[in-house]
Amino acid sequence: MEGPIAEVNTSKTDDNWNGAIAFVDRDGVLNYGSPNYINNPEELTIIPGAKESIMSLRNMGYRIAIVTNQSAIMRGLWDEDRIHSIHSKLQEEVGTLDVLMTCPHRTRDKCQCRKPRPGMLNRASEIIRGKSHDKVDWWGSKPEPIHPMDLMIGDRDSDMGAGWAVGARLFQVDEMVGIAGVIDRIIANDEGDEFNPVE
Repeated sequence: MEGPIAEVNTSKTDDNWNGAIAFVDRDGVLNYGSPNYINNPEELTIIPGAKESIMSLRNMGYRIAIVTNQSAIMRGLWDEDRIHSIHSKLQEEVGTLDVLMTCPHRTRDKCQCRKPRPGMLNRASEIIRGKSHDKVDWWGSKPEPIHPMDLMIGDRDSDMGAGWAVGARLFQVDEMVGIAGVIDRIIANDEGDEFNPVE
């Protein structure tokens, strides 16, 4: 399977867009994660405050792109239809999301979409605004974002690495608190967290 799985709903969201994208990890940010994967919609438990935080991002004018590593697909534990059913439940709980990107690969597959590589973020950016970054210099300076308000919200260093690679402001969350723990900082136009991808 090449590339990430994309679910696109941009036609179903409002046009109050400021030009920026909020790239948002899923497990540990919107819903509680599990060491054994979220295997079906029934296992999806939304973290308190996630829906309200997504609404706040919407009110600020962001388009929202979910970017999630789900290697269970390439491990043969379940198929692409399962991720669609899980994401259908997710959107019932938190609202319609512009783009949902899923990397189905394992680390050993050496794809370009599994975070910390920025392939999912760049693909979402192409879908939403027709442009993206074309290369990454992990040892160089953090790239300039396409839009100065772009941000990445995640609970792991791999999320921060992917966001760094597209120049986004970075907000790392506690996996038990999720996005609600940083939304006030985002509303206040915080510069985000420091991160070095090679340390």
